[in-house]
Amino acid sequence: MILTPLKGRPLFSWFLNLITQQQQLIENQAEKIAKLEQKVRNLDEELKVAKKLKAKPKIRPSILNDSEKKPKVGEKRAGSEKRSKKLSFVVDEKRIIEPEEIPEAATFNGHREYDVQEIVLKRQNIRFLLAEYVTVEGKTVVGKLPKQYQGHYGPTLMAFTLYQHHQCRVPQNLILEQLRELGIDISTGQVNRILIENKETFHAEAERILQVGLETAQYIHTDDTGARHQGKNGYCTVIGNDFFAYFSSTQSKSRDNYLRILRGSHQDFILNEYSHSYLKKQQLPVCHLEKLKFSSQVISHNECEWQEYLDGLDITSKQAIKLITEAALLGSAIEHGLSPELIVLSDGAKQFAILIHALCWIHMERSIRRLNGVTARQRQEIEEIQSALWAYYRELKAYQKQPNLRDRERLELRFDEIFGQRYPHHYGLNLALKQFSAHKSKLLRVLDLPELPLHTNAAETDLREYVTRRKISGGTRHDNGRRARDTFTGLKKTCRKLACSFWQYLLCRITKDETFPYLPDVIRERAITRAPAPT
Repeated sequence: MILTPLKGRPLFSWFLNLITQQQQLIENQAEKIAKLEQKVRNLDEELKVAKKLKAKPKIRPSILNDSEKKPKVGEKRAGSEKRSKKLSFVVDEKRIIEPEEIPEAATFNGHREYDVQEIVLKRQNIRFLLAEYVTVEGKTVVGKLPKQYQGHYGPTLMAFTLYQHHQCRVPQNLILEQLRELGIDISTGQVNRILIENKETFHAEAERILQVGLETAQYIHTDDTGARHQGKNGYCTVIGNDFFAYFSSTQSKSRDNYLRILRGSHQDFILNEYSHSYLKKQQLPVCHLEKLKFSSQVISHNECEWQEYLDGLDITSKQAIKLITEAALLGSAIEHGLSPELIVLSDGAKQFAILIHALCWIHMERSIRRLNGVTARQRQEIEEIQSALWAYYRELKAYQKQPNLRDRERLELRFDEIFGQRYPHHYGLNLALKQFSAHKSKLLRVLDLPELPLHTNAAETDLREYVTRRKISGGTRHDNGRRARDTFTGLKKTCRKLACSFWQYLLCRITKDETFPYLPDVIRERAITRAPAPT
């Protein structure tokens, strides 16, 4: 604002008026700035409260599985006690060391023991001299190589290569460099052949692990993750429990694919009574259901025969073919040992919703944890439900330790009290609570089987092994490579769950040493003397 002095008005008064107006303008602007700053602070606080943030945005893990008991001050955590190394120490070599100078007239007082553990890594070239004889008939008789030496690379080298790649996650190029630095004359192709070729024995044992695992299991956990093969996106599915793990990589994650994995190495199709129940549950049209006959007899032994069977029944609808094929795969899996009472614990993916389906509480709780709440009242309602949910979850964990009929009935009623609530004008929370109510039976399977975990953490832990390998080595290129990765990942995890040495397993299988137990037999034995599963 520009002021001009009025005619006849003193100059001093004009300047005083100018200063007053400028001061008033500054005060008005300062007041506006203060109001805007306060508004920004208020909005920032509302945003933090809505997103449950204290400072920088942070994704917090679920607290459903947090332990209520924390170690006291000065108390050691479980498993941290030291053990004596002398109990398992076996002396392989003794070296006597004399003092550099021995005084005259000194008498010998024995030896002080000082133990050192060492590992020997060196190349060892072996030349076998196969004695050759010629009989009087002119036939040649030649000495045979030991059964563990069937190539130009010894069993320990082969086991070491497999161990480095699958247990230590060392890529092929680094394994090649390591072997060459140890003095081994080996090519890139030979390292690849050691890792992926002629592994039928291992593949057969892995398939048998799946079959025995399913036959003896009360429940299995399952999940899948991405797995690229030959430059195309695919999926790897894991199936397991406390005693075994099995991995299978395919191009699909459909229910059809999952049932084929459960069917194992079998290729037949069977429509039995369980297939009939499945089709009725999936609401297959009556016009198609009437054409089918249900028994334990094998309908077809391969894909071609199965397609001919469907064509002969004049079933051409894609949806009908899909459902009937799934039913036949389920029937085949059950006829080959899969229990129809098996509980399948998953994160809620539709392809796993077969047999007796159980859901993970951690995944279900996310639907509530994701809610922000627009008003203070809505945020309070979300916190109230979460607090009740966490308290109920801890009650389920207590029930697992001491199951009884009274607590079972009380927990069923308490579930309805918590998740049967509805809040006016809070659509998101009501929708999440409806989801819990709709899946009540799947969330409360633990009341029937207390050993059943309340979450799929074990499945995600199994898959983490595959994900780590994928990040280090990328996808697979050859079908043998993909199958080898699945097989050895499963064998490694199974050995770990059974407390068996994966190194000794590899060495004994390659040297054909039968002293190491057959893993399916160990699984069957452990299943007989089953211990409660960790929660």
